[in-house]
Amino acid sequence: MNHLGVEGGIVDKGPIRRPRSSLGDRRRPGPKRPCREDRVGDVTLPAPTSRGYAGEADLSRMHALVRDAWRQHGPRVECTVGDLDWRLYRRATVDVGANIRLWEAGGTLVGFAWFLPNGDLDLLVHPREHCAAVVAEMVAWGEARLRASGNTEPPGRQLHAWALASNEPLSRALRAAGLQPTSACYLHLFREFDAPLDAPSLPRGFHVRAVAGLSEAAARAAVHRAAFGSERVSTEVYAHLMRSARHYRPELDVVAVAPEGVLAAMALGWLDPDNHVGELEPVGTAPAYRRLGLARALSQEALRRLQAAGARSAVIYALPDNAASLALYASLGLRELDRNVGFVRPPP
Repeated sequence: MNHLGVEGGIVDKGPIRRPRSSLGDRRRPGPKRPCREDRVGDVTLPAPTSRGYAGEADLSRMHALVRDAWRQHGPRVECTVGDLDWRLYRRATVDVGANIRLWEAGGTLVGFAWFLPNGDLDLLVHPREHCAAVVAEMVAWGEARLRASGNTEPPGRQLHAWALASNEPLSRALRAAGLQPTSACYLHLFREFDAPLDAPSLPRGFHVRAVAGLSEAAARAAVHRAAFGSERVSTEVYAHLMRSARHYRPELDVVAVAPEGVLAAMALGWLDPDNHVGELEPVGTAPAYRRLGLARALSQEALRRLQAAGARSAVIYALPDNAASLALYASLGLRELDRNVGFVRPPP
């Protein structure tokens, strides 16, 4: 999914907050408009309607929609199941009832929009034939959220809605809603696993291992903060992610340990077992330990563990002007597959 804020290290996606409880449903009817006949089997679905996110059952449905999109279009899909978990749990507060909206047709989820405090609007619509019916409303909702939020991080940034360059139905619907593509983009890098991966080479005295569970949450959060120059991932936030994120696996949360015993770098792997695809998000190294090859070693180890867990391919996001990360990922066999492009409303 768009990739939404960069904080040093490699790539770290946009601002996230933990869900509140007792959010309620807050349904509202969809616009009164004619709609094409959308069929599932022999059933014609009514015009889509939208409502706010209402709890864990909706997260399950969002995960299922992402998996279904991957089954049909993978790897050319805006996000993975791991992206949803990382966004939801990597910050202390996420007003999900206000910032996530679901679109349904006849009770079937056909899309969702996620507004982020930096002004980004992430979209997933599946099947893509629904784009013409729902995307304009998604954009209008995102613009209303931007106005209601009062400002963005950074201040004054306009709404950016995101679509893969290969997703023509979504790009066309964004243009029809009055938005235009910009030069802002994130690269979707991809590789297939056609042979077993080797264990990485490491500088003398360093070793890699999985994080040691909740007992190491404080140290794991600290190396993340050091790598990305951000205070948002506290010990409590990371412990909550470890306990609650559905696709978090401690064996895929890999750290490099320096000779003196401190955590020097980290890479977090996410696996979609249904589609056999892995993702690394995020990867980072503490400033005192950079230029030692640790990011590459950890990425290789995390990819190796994803392969052992059942992944047949992997995706990683990178900024096009980050030459260091592009070279690192190219050395691991990852190549540009697609671009996630930002769309904005041009000035009047």
